[in-house]
Amino acid sequence: MAASIFDDKSIQPDDDNLDTALGKSAAFLKEIKRHLTEKHGNGTQEWKFYNQKSAWTLKGLRKKLTCAS
Repeated sequence: MAASIFDDKSIQPDDDNLDTALGKSAAFLKEIKRHLTEKHGNGTQEWKFYNQKSAWTLKGLRKKLTCAS
């Protein structure tokens, strides 16, 4: 069983998928993103599919470095 609901390698998740999956909690993720941007400047995000077990994972990047969470 995958650790993520986004376990189909052929379908890369997007913001709409993430909002739907998180439901009301999506507001918290948006607030975290806003706070990080305010404190550390703009970063980027990218979806990565490492393997079937971890499935799709959203990575936060700052100057091409992975951001710790």
